[in-house]
Amino acid sequence: VVVFDETVLERIRDTDVVVFDKTGTLTTGSMRVVEADAPPALLRAVGRLEQRASHPAADAIAAEFAERADDPRTDGGESSQEHRPAETGEVEGFESHTTGVSGGVDGSDVLVGHPDLFVERGWELPAEIQQQAERAREASRLPVVVGREGQAEGLLVLDDQPRAEWDRTLDRLADRDVDAVVLTGDDERSADQFAEHPAVRNVFAGVPPAGKTETVRALQAGSDHVTMVGDGTNDAPALAQADLGIALGSGTALASDAADLAIVGDDLSAIETVFDLASGARRRVTRNTVIALLYNGFVLPFVVAGMLNPLVTTVAVALSGGLLAANSSRRLLQ
Repeated sequence: VVVFDETVLERIRDTDVVVFDKTGTLTTGSMRVVEADAPPALLRAVGRLEQRASHPAADAIAAEFAERADDPRTDGGESSQEHRPAETGEVEGFESHTTGVSGGVDGSDVLVGHPDLFVERGWELPAEIQQQAERAREASRLPVVVGREGQAEGLLVLDDQPRAEWDRTLDRLADRDVDAVVLTGDDERSADQFAEHPAVRNVFAGVPPAGKTETVRALQAGSDHVTMVGDGTNDAPALAQADLGIALGSGTALASDAADLAIVGDDLSAIETVFDLASGARRRVTRNTVIALLYNGFVLPFVVAGMLNPLVTTVAVALSGGLLAANSSRRLLQ
């Protein structure tokens, strides 16, 4: 745990609600393409387009299809998400939308994203693709429609697994009377598993990047002291807006720069450690205060009355200071 502000351990004790960005925080963020039903040429174009985007879903799509531009894979193996092919120079007019991306690839207009994005932009969306997307949502997976030249031609289905420790972390927060709020830019059904947890007060779905900041601001307006946990570039404004921002170690540099505290590893349960550190610091301050009061309460009256030898007084001061130093130097967590 890296603390960027010396007041963090004091401020986190006032937390009423912890806001979690779903993708990459409550989930692993390691998305993978589990279904792809679209023409191969369109998939290659989509992969090239998604190289320009910054989102776990874009990383998965680019890794799966962009590298196939010259050497299609037929072995069914999974691509490494760390592999980001070099720019081809064939993408023109790239544009990022709230629920997808668009641009020109090889002279064709390509659109990738949520089914609603196709409707909003007036592209034709066949009923069959809508039904496939609906089935993917029912399975708590992310449907991504792909199309070109005004026509949706296929569907990608992505999967992202919850972190193993997410439920225990929320349980521990509930034990501290701290609520959880989940934010996601995906469909509400993708967060059903989290919404069912008793510690979760609200799930806000379909939230665009700018909406995360507004959600934090709205919670603060309701007199909640808000701690935000995120990992992505689009989480940075919300981390800065929150009363306390926590960046996961797997996140971007921008998220860490906006946060008050960073978890170096990629373990969500370290949030429990942060709260434990805050509790330990409070206990430490309380003990030091008691030691100081005991010294002042028992020794000073005798000093003022002239009943103590100066040498004894000096030893008492040294003993009190030593106890304070020893107590302060102990580990906060055993």
